[in-house]
Amino acid sequence: MSHSTTELRVPDGTPFQQVSDLLTGFYRPILAPSETTTRVFYDTFDWAIFHDGGALECRTQRSTRRLIRSDLDGASPSLSQTLAGDPGFASDLPLGPVRERILEICGIRRLLPLVEVESHITVFRLVNDDAETLLRVEIEALSARNAGGAVCGPLASRIRLVAEHYHEQIAQEVTDLLTERLGLEAVETPILLEALSACGRSPGDYSSKIEDRLDPDQRSDAALKTLLRSLFTTLIANLDGAREHLDSEFLHDLRVATRRTRSVLGQAKGVFPADLLEAYKVRFAWLQQVTGPVRDLDVYLLDFDRYREALPVRLRPSLDPVHAFLSARLSEEQGRLSVALSSPAFADLMREWRVFLEAPIAEHLAEPNALRPIKALADERIRRMAKRVRREGLAIRPDSPATELHELRKSCKKLRYLMELFQSLYPRGKMTRLIKLLKTLLDHLGLIQDLAVQAEHLLDWAKQMQAEARADTETLLAMGALVGQLLGRQEQAREAFAEVFDRYLHDDHQALFRALFERG
Repeated sequence: MSHSTTELRVPDGTPFQQVSDLLTGFYRPILAPSETTTRVFYDTFDWAIFHDGGALECRTQRSTRRLIRSDLDGASPSLSQTLAGDPGFASDLPLGPVRERILEICGIRRLLPLVEVESHITVFRLVNDDAETLLRVEIEALSARNAGGAVCGPLASRIRLVAEHYHEQIAQEVTDLLTERLGLEAVETPILLEALSACGRSPGDYSSKIEDRLDPDQRSDAALKTLLRSLFTTLIANLDGAREHLDSEFLHDLRVATRRTRSVLGQAKGVFPADLLEAYKVRFAWLQQVTGPVRDLDVYLLDFDRYREALPVRLRPSLDPVHAFLSARLSEEQGRLSVALSSPAFADLMREWRVFLEAPIAEHLAEPNALRPIKALADERIRRMAKRVRREGLAIRPDSPATELHELRKSCKKLRYLMELFQSLYPRGKMTRLIKLLKTLLDHLGLIQDLAVQAEHLLDWAKQMQAEARADTETLLAMGALVGQLLGRQEQAREAFAEVFDRYLHDDHQALFRALFERG
């Protein structure tokens, strides 16, 4: 049966008894048993559900747990399904409307607790002379805890009026009475946002995107430090998740922040002292190296279903031992990574890097590019790297060695990072267009290399599994068939390179490069 719900905010200091006394003067209230509800709100680390306009909560009431997805603006009815334990990955949830709604937007990210809200609800019914319920009144006292369990404090109390559709007039009368006599107001802030605010958090407080807006005339040393501080913040934000392997994207974002940091260092020649740049290049290269094995295994396991489906149905079960082998390897490598990320060497790097980033900029520096406007430096470095990409790409022939394609890919990555780092200095639409163009080329080059590397790794793993008696003949045959498929796809991608690069070289695209990065 349909019903309407009105929610009102109780001003601080308004006693509940005053609400009860007011309603008793006009209606006949019957007190119902009080209720306690615990609501734990979840989202991914990058706020996928919030950015989709929703809130996700695990609500426990009378030992019943339900997972509820609601719109922040209340525009659509909530979706609900029962839940046995705590939510993890959306893909692991039992079938139901909530899983179906959030699966695509959450992807491979784990659902993490944001804040817990405990509600103590006093309930009474307004009835007529025939004891028929006219309105259900719920007076709710709320308190919030952060994800670590620490109390953040009480929230504003709320009154909820629930009426069947044929008693909506009564609900309106009571609403008018409460607002006029006690100054209650309609609730405008969703409880999730109020609880987050009480706990000192802002929704959407993490993004891996580079959002710093640079002043074109800003000194290059100050501008580069701004970018490096932003990247450092991203790296630190993902550290615990990468150390604990909460989901694969923590390590991915940490590695991207590391690569971008190395890219800035590589372009900071003449801005910061050469010995400082060289020392940190080496140290961040070490960080990139120690995080590589786990990331590689993450990628293989994330793509494993696709590998399996590429084989004939008869061979697919034979890949199960490979999945078990890779999972065991991942556990081992994750252990090594956790040790590395907790090591004195890493702690020293983070501490010393923070000191450098927070040190004030000297008024006069000997470095020739330190005082140069950042826009002029960005133009020069992007222009130079774009010319290298063009030159290296034009040199590729059908019989060129794989090393030349690899070098081209590295140059494309450097160009992409430069364009992403400095994109706020240029017209947004034009810069976005060129970054997407470059990403298409990079994706193709990455496919060529990744397929070859994956095939090589599978061959190595087949030898290891055979030596350790962890693969029977059918598993080895399945791995061999998969290697053949990967190499076949790699050859097709290699043959298509010229066409992809021709699109990159289109006159319109190259004219846009020249227009954006020409000498001022």
